[in-house]
Amino acid sequence: MQGTASRITLTSDDITRELVSTHTPAALAESGYLTGPDGHAVAGQMREHQLDEALLLGRCSTTNDVDAFYRRDEELDEQWHARREDTIAKYCARCPIAAACLELALRYPEAPQDLAVRGGITEEDQLALADMEAERLAAARERDRAPYEQRTMRLHAARQVLGLARSHIGLSVKPEYRNKNHAELSAAVSKLEQLRKNHRRATGWAA
Repeated sequence: MQGTASRITLTSDDITRELVSTHTPAALAESGYLTGPDGHAVAGQMREHQLDEALLLGRCSTTNDVDAFYRRDEELDEQWHARREDTIAKYCARCPIAAACLELALRYPEAPQDLAVRGGITEEDQLALADMEAERLAAARERDRAPYEQRTMRLHAARQVLGLARSHIGLSVKPEYRNKNHAELSAAVSKLEQLRKNHRRATGWAA
């Protein structure tokens, strides 16, 4: 009986996650992974701190012309539309991190009245995209929060271990309580170790 060769099927999400986990934002930008439709998929897998780092590589990162991206008070539609098209052509069209810029704007938007050109996309289109991708963006924000929440849990568990060690160990503890105290301390240490393993898995390290 002939065996069939096993096939590994990778989804686009698998590929983009691998890129993000093995490349720095600078390397992604240099390789052209943060522009165009593919860039949108890659940027969607990046964490907030990676997106922030990528922004430092943008064509607009060294300009003082910040107002070019925002509509002026009482500016007429036709004036603003013409001006923002100039901004998109000057800064966004050839920006190596346009997709990261847009992703950050969609994930953490400003108030509607403060929206600006981001990643070559107008305010109206940003609102439409944010509505279309609301579920994905909510999941991305949840992933952004996870490391901070995990760190809080680890710190709490470490304090619990330290507190138990101080109060439950020593010759002053009565013999009849030592077994119970030892079990409580062991359980707290195991919990802390499991939290550490979960954190390492989540950040790409072997547990």
